[in-house]
Amino acid sequence: MKQLFMQKNMMRSAKVRAEDVPAPRCEASSVVIANRHSLISAGTESTAVRSSKRDMVVKAIREPDIRQSVVEMLVDGGVRRTADRVHYEMTKWTALGYSGAGLAIEVGCEIDGIKPGDLVAYGGQGHAEIIRAPKNLCVRVPDGVSTREAAFVALGSIALQAVRRANVQVGETVAVLGLGLVGQLVSQLLHASGARVIGSDVIAKRLELAGQLGLEQGFAANDGLPQAVRQYTDGVGVDRVLLCASTSSRAVIEQAVEMARDRGRIVVVGRVNLDIPHEPFYMKELDLVISRSYGPGRYDRDYEEHGIDYPIGYIRWTEKRNMAEFLRLIQAGKVDVKSLITHEFLIGQAAEGYDSLISRPAESLAVLLKYDEGAANNRAELPLSNGTPALAPAKSGNVAVIGCGAFARQFHLPNLKKNGDLRLHTLVASSAQSAKEMAVRYGAVQCATDPSHAIEDPEIDAVMIFTRDKTHASLAAEALHAGKHVFCEKPLGISLEDCELLLDAAQSANAICMTGFNRRFAPLICQAKDVLDTCHGPKMIHYRVNAGAMAKDEWVYDPEHAAGRIVGEACHFVDLFRYLIGAEPVSVSAHCLGPCPSATRLEDVTATFEFSDESTATLQYTAKGSSLLGKERLEVFCDGTAIMIDDFKRLTIRGKLRVDVKHRRPDKGHAAELEHFADVLMGRTQPLITLQDGIVATMCCLKLIDSARNCEQNMIG
Repeated sequence: MKQLFMQKNMMRSAKVRAEDVPAPRCEASSVVIANRHSLISAGTESTAVRSSKRDMVVKAIREPDIRQSVVEMLVDGGVRRTADRVHYEMTKWTALGYSGAGLAIEVGCEIDGIKPGDLVAYGGQGHAEIIRAPKNLCVRVPDGVSTREAAFVALGSIALQAVRRANVQVGETVAVLGLGLVGQLVSQLLHASGARVIGSDVIAKRLELAGQLGLEQGFAANDGLPQAVRQYTDGVGVDRVLLCASTSSRAVIEQAVEMARDRGRIVVVGRVNLDIPHEPFYMKELDLVISRSYGPGRYDRDYEEHGIDYPIGYIRWTEKRNMAEFLRLIQAGKVDVKSLITHEFLIGQAAEGYDSLISRPAESLAVLLKYDEGAANNRAELPLSNGTPALAPAKSGNVAVIGCGAFARQFHLPNLKKNGDLRLHTLVASSAQSAKEMAVRYGAVQCATDPSHAIEDPEIDAVMIFTRDKTHASLAAEALHAGKHVFCEKPLGISLEDCELLLDAAQSANAICMTGFNRRFAPLICQAKDVLDTCHGPKMIHYRVNAGAMAKDEWVYDPEHAAGRIVGEACHFVDLFRYLIGAEPVSVSAHCLGPCPSATRLEDVTATFEFSDESTATLQYTAKGSSLLGKERLEVFCDGTAIMIDDFKRLTIRGKLRVDVKHRRPDKGHAAELEHFADVLMGRTQPLITLQDGIVATMCCLKLIDSARNCEQNMIG
């Protein structure tokens, strides 16, 4: 299927292109839609396409947080890695579009009110032949409304939310500054609500069109606008001003303040300069409110991604309810969107549509894209022709990668591309954009959105799993049942049920399953391990992890995706304890800082493990610290020897040996880990990490959490 992307190239403006990508999969709380029409946003999208790489550089230079992150990246990762990251950020693909309508072809089991064959309008998704829309971002199209009209649903919801934020009363006079596409819709909705609507724009044709659709009076957008408006309102001023323009000039906000009556309200809808003139604003005691996109639910992950609705008794008009109401108003004849359509193009001609909005704004307003009705039949994995070498014979290192998030892009995919034994055959991602873009970047032969395509492919020897934590065990078990070797990023599982599933899969599989415990392969750990292997008697280990705070809405805290940071990251350090000590843990005693939160939120904890050889290991994991101090510090004491590793940059050994090693940048063993996996696949060595290692690490972390929450020692085994 085809999807529309924006791609930037050096210092030139962006290029709009339609790419062949794999179709999205239907999920329980989603609808898969064969698109018929989608609407180009004349404001948001055309502005993004019009901007150049120079704009991005200027923005980065002006943003202190971005500058600081680049400096930190240079210190930690060096010039090459920083350059690669910057290049990626400045050349990555951007999916275009967020409003359209089409035919439902698959409906998830958690969806009510929509069945296959229904016309459905969606918001928040791109210009593509096939769309997967979450349940709270799609609505059934009412009878009598065409997909050409329903394609306006997201823009209409934005306009409707702006009118709600204005809190307009019947008979009030409202000024709409900027009569582009959203401004035209706002004007019609205000008129339908009983307001007297006046407006202004720099393009005369837009004033004329708005007048035909209910605008009471139009004014040219010039310096005399406030005086003209006050004269029209007999010196009173307008009750409400809605700013639907897009400009960096402060003239618009100044004019809005001047034309508003005492205790009036200004609603910001477009991107305008909010350098407000304080004195007149204060003297009039004006209200200033922001209208944020579609309505309540926007930017709320629980609402948009997980389908958790807001009770209607508390929040009457949500994002989805606004979408449905806008379509009802079209059906009732209260809103006319057909008159706003100036152009219609096939998706393959989309670049012409954007060009018309950018170069001929006076002649272009609503530009629709139209889709081939037969596109829904093209939904399999996508073979690529991107200059990759010919495939090696089967059983010679052909690899499928499932998942390509930030960590995989930073470490695993570049290392895989450099490896001489492993060949990236198939790249699977949840979104069509990521699947195609990353397959092209890293030289995959084909891409897909369904993991089963890769797991069942006889050409694939090994599956590498880089998805979010909750899917690791099920994907690994499925691959093992299919006879594929597995490399799974940590954690291998997040629950007792996951561990049982994996053990069952391993019994019938003649394949290896390595977990991504890369620290075993870090050069400084390898040196420390060699020294510890010459020591006798129990060991005492202390590992301090200054993990740092994360945003509270990160997916790692979400039970739908993970089991929290202890299972997801602390498993690294538990595995390293087992590796360095060479014995099995028998008990753990853990205490959290302050009142113990839920398991997924636990992150400030001290845990002491006792081992079968009488060794002890203490993990101090915290999110309370500062990034100005290194993240990890390991200390080991045994048989007259003391070892310290500081942030994988410095190794100090005292006792039988005196060793001092310093590295400019940390090496946590990611490249060596992948080389070892390749050696195992090629039969050159035995795996250093087994499925059992991944399971034990998960079980230890689950016992750690139980101990912290119940304030008691837990036995392991």
